[in-house]
Amino acid sequence: MSFGQTIKTLRRNTNMTQEKLADLLSISPQAVSRWETDAAMPDISLLPPLANLFNVTTDYLLGMETYQKDLRKAEFDEAFHEYWKHDDKEKNYQIALRAVAEYPGNMEYVEWLASAEYYVAIPKSDDDEYSRLLDSSAKHYKTVLDHTGSSKLYAKALFGIVLALSCNQQKEEAKKYALLEENEEKRDELLCWCLEGEEKKRHCQHLANKKLNRFLFHLKFGQSSIEALEAVEKILLILFPDGNYQYYHNILQYNCISKAFHFCKTKQYDRVLEELKKARYHAEEMTKVYHQKVIKFTAPLFSLIEEDPLISESDSTDVDDFIRCLNNNQCFDPIRESEEFQALMVP
Repeated sequence: MSFGQTIKTLRRNTNMTQEKLADLLSISPQAVSRWETDAAMPDISLLPPLANLFNVTTDYLLGMETYQKDLRKAEFDEAFHEYWKHDDKEKNYQIALRAVAEYPGNMEYVEWLASAEYYVAIPKSDDDEYSRLLDSSAKHYKTVLDHTGSSKLYAKALFGIVLALSCNQQKEEAKKYALLEENEEKRDELLCWCLEGEEKKRHCQHLANKKLNRFLFHLKFGQSSIEALEAVEKILLILFPDGNYQYYHNILQYNCISKAFHFCKTKQYDRVLEELKKARYHAEEMTKVYHQKVIKFTAPLFSLIEEDPLISESDSTDVDDFIRCLNNNQCFDPIRESEEFQALMVP
Protein backbone atom coordinates (compact mmCIF):
# COMPACT_ATOMS: atom_id res chain seq x y z
CA MET A 1 0.00 0.00 0.00
CA SER A 2 1.37 3.46 -0.91
CA PHE A 3 1.73 6.32 1.57
CA GLY A 4 -1.27 8.13 0.05
CA GLN A 5 -3.46 5.03 0.26
CA THR A 6 -2.41 4.49 3.88
CA ILE A 7 -3.33 8.09 4.87
CA LYS A 8 -6.67 7.88 3.05
CA THR A 9 -7.55 4.58 4.77
CA LEU A 10 -6.60 5.82 8.23
CA ARG A 11 -8.52 9.07 7.74
CA ARG A 12 -11.67 7.31 6.56
CA ASN A 13 -11.48 4.70 9.34
CA THR A 14 -11.67 7.54 11.87
CA ASN A 15 -14.46 9.33 9.95
CA MET A 16 -12.20 12.30 9.35
CA THR A 17 -12.49 14.64 6.36
CA GLN A 18 -9.54 16.00 4.44
CA GLU A 19 -10.42 19.45 5.76
CA LYS A 20 -10.42 18.23 9.38
CA LEU A 21 -7.03 16.52 8.95
CA ALA A 22 -5.63 19.63 7.31
CA ASP A 23 -6.93 21.82 10.15
CA LEU A 24 -5.35 19.55 12.82
CA LEU A 25 -1.97 19.74 11.08
CA SER A 26 -2.24 23.45 10.18
CA ILE A 27 -1.91 22.79 6.46
CA SER A 28 -4.20 23.25 3.46
CA PRO A 29 -6.80 20.65 2.39
CA GLN A 30 -5.12 20.69 -1.04
CA ALA A 31 -1.93 19.38 0.56
CA VAL A 32 -3.84 16.43 2.06
CA SER A 33 -5.44 15.74 -1.31
CA ARG A 34 -2.03 15.67 -2.97
CA TRP A 35 -0.75 13.19 -0.37
CA GLU A 36 -3.67 10.86 -0.88
CA THR A 37 -3.24 10.80 -4.63
CA ASP A 38 0.51 10.17 -4.20
CA ALA A 39 1.25 13.41 -6.03
CA ALA A 40 3.33 14.64 -3.09
CA MET A 41 4.74 13.59 0.28
CA PRO A 42 4.45 15.56 3.55
CA ASP A 43 7.40 17.32 5.09
CA ILE A 44 9.35 14.88 7.25
CA SER A 45 8.51 16.94 10.34
CA LEU A 46 4.82 16.05 9.87
CA LEU A 47 5.35 12.28 10.03
CA PRO A 48 5.46 11.98 13.88
CA PRO A 49 2.32 14.10 14.33
CA LEU A 50 0.52 12.05 11.68
CA ALA A 51 1.59 8.81 13.36
CA ASN A 52 0.46 10.06 16.78
CA LEU A 53 -2.84 11.31 15.36
CA PHE A 54 -3.74 7.90 13.96
CA ASN A 55 -2.04 5.93 16.75
CA VAL A 56 0.38 4.11 14.40
CA THR A 57 4.15 4.13 13.87
CA THR A 58 5.97 6.20 11.27
CA ASP A 59 7.19 2.88 9.83
CA TYR A 60 3.56 1.93 9.30
CA LEU A 61 2.87 5.20 7.49
CA LEU A 62 5.82 4.59 5.20
CA GLY A 63 4.85 0.98 4.53
CA MET A 64 7.82 -0.36 6.46
CA GLU A 65 6.21 -2.44 9.18
CA THR A 66 8.18 -5.66 9.70
CA TYR A 67 5.37 -7.96 8.63
CA GLN A 68 4.60 -5.88 5.57
CA LYS A 69 8.30 -5.63 4.69
CA ASP A 70 8.67 -9.41 4.93
CA LEU A 71 5.54 -9.95 2.87
CA ARG A 72 6.68 -7.47 0.23
CA LYS A 73 10.14 -9.04 0.14
CA ALA A 74 8.59 -12.48 -0.30
CA GLU A 75 6.55 -11.20 -3.27
CA PHE A 76 9.68 -9.81 -4.91
CA ASP A 77 11.62 -12.99 -4.17
CA GLU A 78 8.94 -15.09 -5.82
CA ALA A 79 8.89 -12.82 -8.87
CA PHE A 80 12.70 -12.90 -9.01
CA HIS A 81 12.94 -16.69 -8.93
CA GLU A 82 10.15 -17.13 -11.47
CA TYR A 83 10.90 -14.31 -13.95
CA TRP A 84 12.87 -16.47 -16.40
CA LYS A 85 9.80 -18.67 -16.93
CA HIS A 86 7.71 -15.85 -18.38
CA ASP A 87 7.81 -14.04 -21.73
CA ASP A 88 6.45 -10.70 -20.54
CA LYS A 89 9.78 -8.85 -20.46
CA GLU A 90 8.21 -5.42 -19.86
CA LYS A 91 6.28 -6.64 -16.82
CA ASN A 92 9.40 -8.29 -15.44
CA TYR A 93 11.30 -5.04 -15.96
CA GLN A 94 8.70 -3.01 -14.04
CA ILE A 95 8.72 -5.45 -11.10
CA ALA A 96 12.52 -5.41 -11.01
CA LEU A 97 12.47 -1.60 -10.99
CA ARG A 98 10.19 -1.60 -7.94
CA ALA A 99 12.26 -4.27 -6.19
CA VAL A 100 15.48 -2.27 -6.56
CA ALA A 101 13.74 0.96 -5.55
CA GLU A 102 12.54 -0.63 -2.29
CA TYR A 103 15.64 -2.78 -1.64
CA PRO A 104 18.55 -0.89 -3.27
CA GLY A 105 21.21 -2.85 -1.40
CA ASN A 106 20.00 -6.26 -2.60
CA MET A 107 22.52 -7.22 -5.28
CA GLU A 108 20.37 -10.09 -6.53
CA TYR A 109 17.67 -7.57 -7.35
CA VAL A 110 20.16 -5.20 -8.97
CA GLU A 111 21.42 -8.02 -11.22
CA TRP A 112 17.79 -8.92 -11.96
CA LEU A 113 17.09 -5.33 -13.02
CA ALA A 114 20.23 -5.23 -15.19
CA SER A 115 19.14 -8.42 -16.92
CA ALA A 116 15.59 -7.12 -17.37
CA GLU A 117 16.89 -3.89 -18.92
CA TYR A 118 19.04 -5.85 -21.36
CA TYR A 119 16.16 -8.05 -22.55
CA VAL A 120 13.75 -5.13 -22.84
CA ALA A 121 16.35 -3.23 -24.89
CA ILE A 122 17.15 -5.92 -27.47
CA PRO A 123 13.86 -5.80 -29.46
CA LYS A 124 14.10 -1.99 -29.65
CA SER A 125 17.04 -2.30 -32.07
CA ASP A 126 19.25 0.80 -32.39
CA ASP A 127 17.04 3.67 -31.23
CA ASP A 128 17.72 6.02 -28.30
CA GLU A 129 15.73 3.89 -25.86
CA TYR A 130 17.81 0.87 -26.86
CA SER A 131 21.02 2.71 -26.00
CA ARG A 132 19.62 4.15 -22.77
CA LEU A 133 18.48 0.78 -21.47
CA LEU A 134 21.77 -0.93 -22.33
CA ASP A 135 23.71 1.86 -20.66
CA SER A 136 21.59 1.51 -17.52
CA SER A 137 21.98 -2.26 -17.66
CA ALA A 138 25.78 -1.97 -17.78
CA LYS A 139 25.77 0.46 -14.83
CA HIS A 140 23.65 -1.88 -12.73
CA TYR A 141 25.87 -4.84 -13.62
CA LYS A 142 28.89 -2.77 -12.54
CA THR A 143 27.18 -2.05 -9.23
CA VAL A 144 26.88 -5.80 -8.68
CA LEU A 145 30.53 -6.38 -9.62
CA ASP A 146 31.64 -3.70 -7.17
CA HIS A 147 29.52 -4.80 -4.22
CA THR A 148 28.60 -8.48 -4.34
CA GLY A 149 30.39 -11.08 -2.27
CA SER A 150 28.85 -13.96 -4.20
CA SER A 151 31.08 -15.59 -6.83
CA LYS A 152 28.01 -16.89 -8.65
CA LEU A 153 26.43 -13.45 -8.83
CA TYR A 154 29.76 -11.91 -9.84
CA ALA A 155 30.05 -14.35 -12.76
CA LYS A 156 26.52 -13.54 -13.92
CA ALA A 157 27.19 -9.81 -13.73
CA LEU A 158 30.49 -10.15 -15.57
CA PHE A 159 28.79 -12.00 -18.41
CA GLY A 160 25.94 -9.49 -18.43
CA ILE A 161 28.08 -6.36 -18.55
CA VAL A 162 30.08 -7.74 -21.47
CA LEU A 163 26.87 -8.36 -23.43
CA ALA A 164 25.34 -4.99 -22.55
CA LEU A 165 28.47 -3.01 -23.47
CA SER A 166 29.05 -5.00 -26.66
CA CYS A 167 25.48 -4.55 -27.89
CA ASN A 168 25.81 -0.83 -27.13
CA GLN A 169 28.94 -0.70 -29.36
CA GLN A 170 31.32 -0.19 -26.44
CA LYS A 171 33.52 -3.07 -27.58
CA GLU A 172 36.79 -1.98 -25.99
CA GLU A 173 35.17 -1.43 -22.61
CA ALA A 174 33.46 -4.82 -22.91
CA LYS A 175 36.81 -6.45 -23.71
CA LYS A 176 38.32 -5.07 -20.49
CA TYR A 177 35.64 -6.85 -18.50
CA ALA A 178 35.89 -10.05 -20.55
CA LEU A 179 39.58 -10.27 -19.71
CA LEU A 180 38.73 -10.24 -15.99
CA GLU A 181 37.26 -13.73 -16.36
CA GLU A 182 39.78 -16.17 -14.88
CA ASN A 183 38.35 -19.29 -16.50
CA GLU A 184 39.97 -19.59 -19.94
CA GLU A 185 37.01 -21.25 -21.63
CA LYS A 186 34.54 -18.67 -20.30
CA ARG A 187 36.93 -15.86 -21.18
CA ASP A 188 37.16 -17.11 -24.77
CA GLU A 189 33.36 -17.16 -24.99
CA LEU A 190 33.08 -13.60 -23.65
CA LEU A 191 35.69 -12.32 -26.11
CA CYS A 192 33.50 -13.52 -28.99
CA TRP A 193 31.11 -10.68 -28.06
CA CYS A 194 33.81 -8.03 -27.82
CA LEU A 195 35.87 -8.47 -30.96
CA GLU A 196 35.05 -7.22 -34.44
CA GLY A 197 35.91 -7.94 -38.05
CA GLU A 198 38.89 -10.14 -38.86
CA GLU A 199 39.97 -10.33 -35.22
CA LYS A 200 36.60 -11.76 -34.19
CA LYS A 201 36.62 -14.25 -37.07
CA ARG A 202 40.13 -15.44 -36.18
CA HIS A 203 39.29 -15.77 -32.49
CA CYS A 204 36.14 -17.76 -33.20
CA GLN A 205 38.01 -20.05 -35.60
CA HIS A 206 40.57 -20.81 -32.89
CA LEU A 207 37.76 -21.40 -30.40
CA ALA A 208 35.89 -23.69 -32.80
CA ASN A 209 39.12 -25.59 -33.45
CA LYS A 210 39.69 -26.20 -29.73
CA LYS A 211 36.14 -27.40 -29.27
CA LEU A 212 36.40 -29.63 -32.33
CA ASN A 213 39.39 -31.42 -30.78
CA ARG A 214 37.46 -32.05 -27.57
CA PHE A 215 34.30 -33.07 -29.38
CA LEU A 216 36.07 -35.67 -31.55
CA PHE A 217 37.84 -37.08 -28.51
CA HIS A 218 34.62 -37.50 -26.54
CA LEU A 219 32.76 -38.84 -29.54
CA LYS A 220 35.28 -41.68 -29.88
CA PHE A 221 36.09 -42.12 -26.20
CA GLY A 222 32.48 -42.54 -25.17
CA GLN A 223 31.85 -45.40 -27.60
CA SER A 224 34.26 -47.22 -29.87
CA SER A 225 31.57 -48.14 -32.38
CA ILE A 226 32.06 -48.17 -36.12
CA GLU A 227 29.37 -45.49 -36.35
CA ALA A 228 31.36 -43.15 -34.11
CA LEU A 229 34.56 -43.79 -36.06
CA GLU A 230 32.87 -43.11 -39.39
CA ALA A 231 31.27 -39.96 -37.96
CA VAL A 232 34.71 -38.61 -37.09
CA GLU A 233 35.85 -39.04 -40.70
CA LYS A 234 32.71 -37.43 -42.13
CA ILE A 235 32.93 -34.45 -39.78
CA LEU A 236 36.54 -33.76 -40.66
CA LEU A 237 35.87 -34.18 -44.38
CA ILE A 238 33.07 -31.60 -44.18
CA LEU A 239 35.19 -29.11 -42.23
CA PHE A 240 38.38 -29.68 -44.25
CA PRO A 241 37.16 -30.51 -47.77
CA ASP A 242 40.60 -29.73 -49.26
CA GLY A 243 42.22 -32.57 -47.27
CA ASN A 244 44.64 -30.23 -45.48
CA TYR A 245 43.99 -31.80 -42.07
CA GLN A 246 47.26 -30.73 -40.40
CA TYR A 247 47.41 -32.35 -36.92
CA TYR A 248 44.01 -33.97 -37.47
CA HIS A 249 45.94 -36.52 -39.55
CA ASN A 250 46.89 -38.02 -36.19
CA ILE A 251 43.24 -38.44 -35.21
CA LEU A 252 42.44 -39.94 -38.61
CA GLN A 253 45.43 -42.30 -38.41
CA TYR A 254 44.23 -43.92 -35.18
CA ASN A 255 40.63 -43.69 -36.31
CA CYS A 256 41.48 -45.88 -39.30
CA ILE A 257 43.42 -48.33 -37.12
CA SER A 258 40.40 -48.61 -34.80
CA LYS A 259 38.20 -49.35 -37.81
CA ALA A 260 40.70 -52.00 -38.92
CA PHE A 261 40.36 -53.67 -35.49
CA HIS A 262 36.59 -53.73 -35.92
CA PHE A 263 36.82 -55.37 -39.33
CA CYS A 264 39.29 -57.92 -38.00
CA LYS A 265 36.61 -59.15 -35.59
CA THR A 266 34.28 -59.93 -38.51
CA LYS A 267 37.16 -61.25 -40.65
CA GLN A 268 36.61 -58.62 -43.37
CA TYR A 269 40.29 -58.55 -44.20
CA ASP A 270 39.89 -56.67 -47.47
CA ARG A 271 38.42 -53.80 -45.45
CA VAL A 272 41.12 -54.19 -42.83
CA LEU A 273 43.79 -53.59 -45.48
CA GLU A 274 41.82 -50.66 -46.86
CA GLU A 275 41.75 -48.98 -43.45
CA LEU A 276 45.41 -49.73 -42.75
CA LYS A 277 46.43 -48.16 -46.05
CA LYS A 278 44.55 -45.01 -45.08
CA ALA A 279 46.14 -45.11 -41.64
CA ARG A 280 49.61 -45.35 -43.21
CA TYR A 281 48.82 -42.34 -45.43
CA HIS A 282 47.74 -40.24 -42.45
CA ALA A 283 50.85 -41.33 -40.53
CA GLU A 284 53.08 -40.14 -43.39
CA GLU A 285 51.21 -36.83 -43.62
CA MET A 286 51.46 -36.36 -39.88
CA THR A 287 55.21 -36.89 -40.07
CA LYS A 288 55.36 -34.03 -42.59
CA VAL A 289 53.35 -31.78 -40.27
CA TYR A 290 56.09 -32.02 -37.64
CA HIS A 291 58.56 -30.52 -40.12
CA GLN A 292 56.44 -27.46 -40.92
CA LYS A 293 57.54 -24.05 -39.69
CA VAL A 294 53.94 -23.01 -39.06
CA ILE A 295 50.64 -24.85 -38.76
CA LYS A 296 48.16 -23.30 -41.18
CA PHE A 297 44.85 -24.62 -42.44
CA THR A 298 43.56 -23.73 -45.90
CA ALA A 299 39.92 -24.84 -45.51
CA PRO A 300 37.60 -21.78 -45.54
CA LEU A 301 36.21 -22.33 -42.04
CA PHE A 302 39.70 -22.38 -40.47
CA SER A 303 41.74 -20.33 -42.93
CA LEU A 304 42.79 -17.68 -40.39
CA ILE A 305 44.36 -20.12 -37.95
CA GLU A 306 48.14 -20.01 -37.71
CA GLU A 307 49.89 -21.90 -34.93
CA ASP A 308 53.43 -22.58 -33.82
CA PRO A 309 55.08 -25.73 -35.20
CA LEU A 310 54.52 -29.01 -33.37
CA ILE A 311 57.30 -30.34 -31.16
CA SER A 312 57.59 -34.12 -30.92
CA GLU A 313 58.12 -35.56 -27.45
CA SER A 314 60.04 -38.57 -28.82
CA ASP A 315 62.29 -39.57 -31.70
CA SER A 316 59.63 -41.88 -33.13
CA THR A 317 57.58 -40.67 -36.07
CA ASP A 318 53.93 -41.46 -36.66
CA VAL A 319 55.03 -43.96 -39.30
CA ASP A 320 57.19 -45.68 -36.68
CA ASP A 321 54.22 -45.81 -34.32
CA PHE A 322 52.02 -47.19 -37.10
CA ILE A 323 54.48 -50.03 -37.89
CA ARG A 324 54.85 -50.79 -34.20
CA CYS A 325 51.07 -51.06 -33.89
CA LEU A 326 50.92 -53.55 -36.77
CA ASN A 327 53.70 -55.64 -35.23
CA ASN A 328 52.13 -55.73 -31.78
CA ASN A 329 48.59 -56.80 -32.70
CA GLN A 330 47.93 -60.46 -33.36
CA CYS A 331 44.56 -59.73 -34.99
CA PHE A 332 46.48 -58.91 -38.17
CA ASP A 333 48.17 -62.34 -38.29
CA PRO A 334 45.80 -63.79 -40.95
CA ILE A 335 47.01 -61.17 -43.47
CA ARG A 336 50.49 -60.53 -42.10
CA GLU A 337 52.30 -62.43 -44.88
CA SER A 338 50.32 -60.84 -47.70
CA GLU A 339 52.15 -58.56 -50.10
CA GLU A 340 49.90 -55.61 -49.34
CA PHE A 341 50.42 -55.94 -45.60
CA GLN A 342 54.18 -56.29 -45.97
CA ALA A 343 54.25 -53.10 -48.05
CA LEU A 344 52.66 -51.27 -45.14
CA MET A 345 55.48 -52.42 -42.86
CA VAL A 346 58.23 -50.69 -44.81
CA PRO A 347 59.80 -47.88 -42.69
